[in-house]
Order: sequence, then C-alpha cells, then structure tokens
Amino acid sequence: MNTTRRIALFLLFLIFILHTASPALAGDRLRAEGLFVEAQKALSRGEIDRAESLLTEALAADPSFTSSIWQLAQIYEKRDKLEHARELLIRGLQQEPDASWAREKLAALEKALTQKLLRNARSYMESGEYDLAIPKLSLYLGIKPYDPVPLLMIGRCHLALGNLETAEGYLRQALERDPSNPDARSLLGEVERRIKSGNVSRLVEAASSILEGYTPDRRTEAVDALEAVLTADPQNTWARDRLADLRSAEANPSGTATVDRKPAEEDVSSRASGVTDFLKGNISILLMIILLAALAVMAVLLVRRKPAGGTNPLSGSLALLPIIDIVALLNSNLRTGRLLIKTGRGGGEICFEKGEIVHARWKGTDGKKAFGKIMDQRAGTYAFSSRPPGSKRTISEPLSVLLLFMNRNEESPADLLEKGARESEKLFTT
Repeated sequence: MNTTRRIALFLLFLIFILHTASPALAGDRLRAEGLFVEAQKALSRGEIDRAESLLTEALAADPSFTSSIWQLAQIYEKRDKLEHARELLIRGLQQEPDASWAREKLAALEKALTQKLLRNARSYMESGEYDLAIPKLSLYLGIKPYDPVPLLMIGRCHLALGNLETAEGYLRQALERDPSNPDARSLLGEVERRIKSGNVSRLVEAASSILEGYTPDRRTEAVDALEAVLTADPQNTWARDRLADLRSAEANPSGTATVDRKPAEEDVSSRASGVTDFLKGNISILLMIILLAALAVMAVLLVRRKPAGGTNPLSGSLALLPIIDIVALLNSNLRTGRLLIKTGRGGGEICFEKGEIVHARWKGTDGKKAFGKIMDQRAGTYAFSSRPPGSKRTISEPLSVLLLFMNRNEESPADLLEKGARESEKLFTT
C-alpha cells in the first residue's frame, strides 16, 4: 500500500510540474514561430534588415527553433557574414544531425570562408598589419587544423612582430605537415639566426656593462662574461680582443705606469739642480711640451678605452664577421642608425630604423639592388653609427622577406632580391 501511495504522489507531482512548465515553453515557441512568420513577410518585401532583426529575436525567445537558425544562416551568407553563418549551421546540426543539406552547405561555406580569410590575412600582411592578420589565420586554422599554409603565415607574422619563440613553434608545425616546403625551412632558419643573434647581443651588452665600470676585483666576472660571448659566437672578435687585454693585464699586474714611476722619481731627485736651471731658461718651451704630451696621453686613453667602454662594439672586418650576421644583429636589437661598409671595390651604407632596413646605397645604386650588392661583400670593413638614417626610404619590405631570397645558391643576392620583390605577393599560396 505504501508503494502504491508513493507512486501516486510522484505522478501527481510530475503532472503538476508539466502543467506549470509547459505553458511557458509553449509560449516561447509560439512567440518564436510568430516572429519567424513576420520575418518571412519582411523578406518577401525585400526588408532584409527587418527580417534579420526578427529572426535574431525569435532565436532569443527559443534558441532551439531550427527554422530560424537555417533562415538566419542564409541571410548571413548572402551578406558575406560567413563566420556568423558557419556558427549557425554548426548550431543547427547539433540539434538536427541528419540534416544532410545543412552539412553540404557547411562544407561549401567553409571553403569560401577559408579563401576569404586567406585574402584578408594577405592584405593585412602586405600593409604591415601583422597583428590584424593573425586572428584571421587562427580562424582559418580552426577550420583546417592540418593545413600548413596558415601555420606558415602565422609564423611569418610573429617573426615580423619580433615574437621569435612563437614564430619558431608555428614554423616547426608547418614543416612537420609539409617537410619539403622551402619557405618554411628558410623562415625557420631566419628565426633561429635571430634567436642566436639576440642571445649574442644580450651577452655582448652584459659584458660591455661590466667593462664600463671595470675594476681589478671584477676581473673574474668580466672574463666569464666575455667567455660566454665567445661560447655563443666563437667568431666574435670584439670579445676575443677584450679577453686578450684582460689576460695580458693579469699576466703583468704592475702595468707600465707603475714600472716607470720609480725610475723617473730617482732621475728627478739626482738631477734636480739641472732641471731647475733648465726651467728658468726654457719655461715657455717646457709648457708647450707638457701640453702636447697631455693631449697625446688623453688621445691614447680614449682610443684604448673606446672598445671596452663603448656601448656599441659593432666595427671590424668583414673577413671575420659576415655581413649577414651584422645585419641580423642590428635587426634583432631594434637599432636605429647607419651601417657603413668600405671595401676595395667601393663603399656603401645600410640605414636601419628600429631594426628594419629603410634604405641601402652602394656606389650610386639605391634600394634592394644596393642591399643585395652589399650582401655580396666578403672583405672590407664595417662600422655602425647611431646617427639617424634621414628621411630617404628606398626599401619597404621587412628584413624577413629580404633575407628569404638570400638562401638560394643559384643566383646572386642582388638578383634574388630583385626577384623577391616580384614574388613576395605569392610567397604563401598553396
């Protein structure tokens, strides 16, 4: 009897719940259906804005009303709001998985959407708006996660923005999906070179900071810092020379000034009377000699201190440090100034503005061709000056694009750069 009573009570409770809930549910569906009918009337009159508003309101009243979902998806597609149309089709298929026509429509729409996203991303990249291209490519990647094209383009965007570790991750994924892709391999090599150059630059700056305030008690610290530079860059002549200076001073701790001081004092003491007589008769000549000696000493000290205490050790021989490494180092450190090149065949300059190349000149030639000619040089000297590069701009491509064409051995860098200007628009096509 107790069991029968409990069942009866449960049924009465269930009937009560259904009785109280169903009017509200039925009311929402009726309202959604009424709005849907009004939307159809608006469409028949050509009032697309009105129909879109009514269908949006219908879905707010009843989110499961698939008729409104399908109709609003078609309106979004016609208005080229492909992202919104795709979301609605996915939402409708979750409620009606057997709607094969909707699945076919979704496949066609995603194909059109990925093409549109790729066009928009390329447009942003060509105008240098890499941060706006990345969201478009990420949405593309969400639709086609195994396509190497968006991975390659996202990697290039992060490379241009200076996010080297992020760029490396995307480019490695692109190379995994397409191991034979030469652009992915070339860009990945450029990222790795920049990461290495950035590490070397940080180590050089740390060593320079120690040498600026150098005292004998910091000798071990300075030696460790210079050895760290040489470990990262064994060809770094600046670090090698500074390390040799420190070790030479360690081998001869007294220094020439200490050695010479005592003999000079004894000589003055033994010949004091002679010097006194000389001073009386030749005071003006002596003052001139002292002045010239002081100027000479100051000049020597300035020349000797400049490499160790300067903030920019970038000067030396191209035979020891390739020009490509110098350019990459300036780019990764966002330097502004001029890199002057002198060789037996002539001279030129590369102008940097916040790390990017804005102008190049080589023996009367400007622009990308001049940059390529400078990249051909294997001997000569270089020196970087922080002097502002001026207003002349003959190069607009980022360094990543310029260097992309430097790695193909069948043509010279100058010819490749000329060719690269024509190919840059179709670098990342499928």
